[in-house]
Amino acid sequence: MYLTVHGASGILIGSQVGNPWLAFLIGFISHFVLDIIPHDSKELKEWYDIGKTLNKFTIIVIIDILIMIILGIVLSVWYNLVFTPAIIWGITGTLLPDFIWGGRELFKIKNAMLDKYEQLHFWSHKIFYKKIYLPLKYTIPIQLGSLVLFIILYLLL
Repeated sequence: MYLTVHGASGILIGSQVGNPWLAFLIGFISHFVLDIIPHDSKELKEWYDIGKTLNKFTIIVIIDILIMIILGIVLSVWYNLVFTPAIIWGITGTLLPDFIWGGRELFKIKNAMLDKYEQLHFWSHKIFYKKIYLPLKYTIPIQLGSLVLFIILYLLL
């Protein structure tokens, strides 16, 4: 999933768990569970792979983070979301796996432990769909559906 979906799951986890450390742990584990759902776009991957990948990677991450921030603002203004320590740590736990991977990619870090971590991260992407990348016509509904599901669960629980 993209950062926005992971962040929304972190809000839900933190709001339900209450304990910051437990929210972080459950959030971290939930990241890999969510990544099992096929969600990566073939078209986005093709665009990303054609030249200046660092710039494109940065653009994708910035857009994703901005959408996540807007979502947080909307939930806090219209639905009284309070960013408690548990919610903040839940969000942190859900986002950290991608930031570890992204930092490694961005700074070209070579490390045996990070190599194993990256294998685990990509393994979770391949559990149900070996090719990883789906056409955009499938990935958008998967991402939006997951996001809406977490928001509805947050609002109902």
